[in-house]
Amino acid sequence: MSTANTPPAPAGRKRADVRRNEQKLLDAAAAVFVRAGIDAPVREIAAESGLGMGTIHRRSPTGRT
Repeated sequence: MSTANTPPAPAGRKRADVRRNEQKLLDAAAAVFVRAGIDAPVREIAAESGLGMGTIHRRSPTGRT
């Protein structure tokens, strides 16, 4: 997904902001899973990562969590 001011990334490469968001999500999920176990609420992962729920859902492979 690109914005009017951001050119699309070459095929097979992700934009820097996408890579940063993915890393934030993974780090937050790891921390929340340690605290809350595998049934951790997605909202808690979103809060820990600083990302919105829409970003979380876009990053999951199926578009759902």
